[in-house]
Amino acid sequence: MTSKLALLLALIAILRLNSQEQPKVVPGSLTLEEVVQLVKAGVSEELVVARVKQNSKAFDLNSDEILELKKSGVSETVIKFLLEPGAPYTPPPPSNPPAISPSVPPPVPKDPLALKVPPEAGIYYLAGKDEFVKLDSRPVVPSKQPGKVMPMLSAGMLKGHVIGSVVGPAARTRVAGRPLVFYARLADKSATDDLVLLALQLSENRRDIDFGKKPGKPVFPVKSVRQFESGDVMQGVFRLSVILDHPGEYLFFVLGSGDEKKGLLGKGYDFGMDSRINE
Repeated sequence: MTSKLALLLALIAILRLNSQEQPKVVPGSLTLEEVVQLVKAGVSEELVVARVKQNSKAFDLNSDEILELKKSGVSETVIKFLLEPGAPYTPPPPSNPPAISPSVPPPVPKDPLALKVPPEAGIYYLAGKDEFVKLDSRPVVPSKQPGKVMPMLSAGMLKGHVIGSVVGPAARTRVAGRPLVFYARLADKSATDDLVLLALQLSENRRDIDFGKKPGKPVFPVKSVRQFESGDVMQGVFRLSVILDHPGEYLFFVLGSGDEKKGLLGKGYDFGMDSRINE
């Protein structure tokens, strides 16, 4: 009895083990809807192909069904194995990681002094080897407009012209040398084409500029305009070289800086030269 009981118990254990095994995939049980679901769920192409090959039954797909599978995001490789599941499959090579571009060092400025220009926007006078003096920003206000009579007009100004004035008889920054060197860090201006160097005409406690007949479109007298050379030395920084032969008061006027609502003809950066420069 003992041997028969042991044999019976062994048969029962084998039956229990077999009952716990996963049911095998029945060939032909895979549907096209399941394939589309796997693809839309983000299952890799390699696993989808393995499931199709496990199904081991070819689908008889017509043209409309192939097009519909393509629209659903099923790749041509998967469609190929739906038609021929017994074909050999080679997994695609792993994608290469994106190439890391080497860091590019910042460009070296054309002028080493450009790195020492203060970060605030403005125009700076190079007073020494590497000493920068910021020019004062000055508003230019109208002191005479056509149709208005003002007794304190500067001598030699033409009738009907708009006369702008900079308050004060002299600039705080005094310069000397030949040539004079300035550095401009421009915030809202991308180039120095909007800068005009003007000689100011003294008139009691102010310095005057002849704007011509239209303040919005100034036409400065030729005798008031001074030439200067400019060059970009770094992004947003320009080097200005000026040669002046006569003492006087000067202003780097910013074209387009007027504000009619505030009664301003514009703004500029002033400086003065006290002694005559001999060649």
